[in-house]
Amino acid sequence: MTNVNNTELLHTFLSGLRENELVEKILENLPDNIQFFVKDSRGRFMMANRLFWENVGLTRGEDIIGKTDYDFFWALQAQAYLHDDAEVLRTGIPQTNKLEIIPTADGLVDWYRTTKIPIHGRDGSYAGLLGITHDLRSANSALQPYRTMEPVIRHILQNYSQPVHARDLAAVAEMSLPRFTRRFKREFQVTPGRYLTMVRLNVACRLLASTRKSIADIALESGFYDHSFFTKQFVKYKGMTPKEFRSRFRDMPDQKRFFPLGIPEGPMPED
Repeated sequence: MTNVNNTELLHTFLSGLRENELVEKILENLPDNIQFFVKDSRGRFMMANRLFWENVGLTRGEDIIGKTDYDFFWALQAQAYLHDDAEVLRTGIPQTNKLEIIPTADGLVDWYRTTKIPIHGRDGSYAGLLGITHDLRSANSALQPYRTMEPVIRHILQNYSQPVHARDLAAVAEMSLPRFTRRFKREFQVTPGRYLTMVRLNVACRLLASTRKSIADIALESGFYDHSFFTKQFVKYKGMTPKEFRSRFRDMPDQKRFFPLGIPEGPMPED
């Protein structure tokens, strides 16, 4: 059978399917660790699988149509996502397996790999892109740097409210401090100290939005023992004070899991 005949056979098969059924079945049956979405060239969501739309706080898949990242994420995070989208559509080059840090419902952080691929319209121009995000905690593949440092990450998540030093984390990993620091930064693209700071700040965000505890108490519970330092770090990463953050997010329960981590440029202390 020739390539032409093969193409015709495929076209005949696809044209005979119920409209959108193939895409719907694929979306409904993706593995539990994969989030899938499609955007148009203006950054508007056109479709997504259940895991994705539930994770952005929606109860119906059709409600995501026409929304943008700004509807679900803080401005700085949305800008970062849309910048990646624009680069993919400008160059036509897929973004493959980009490591991303995403807050969890309990105020901590998870690690994901995201791939974005441009898709063409009938006229040959780029009509939008599709995105695939892998949860590294449950992915059983070579994509999973999380498992390499899993004991270290677990130690941080269980002890963030206490003093945690790089040398302690190196001991958990059973490595020398220099080797551990290099390995952690290579696999996660941030230093151990920066990761710890992001975890603590994200816990603080959850507490600010969902409790009436004082900001001083929240600083202590999140692992910051100096209120002034806590405020400075919060402003550096979040672009607003803890008080301003609380005023903005207290009445937005559906958004409480989407506090972007905002990784600033420049060195951070290891301890």
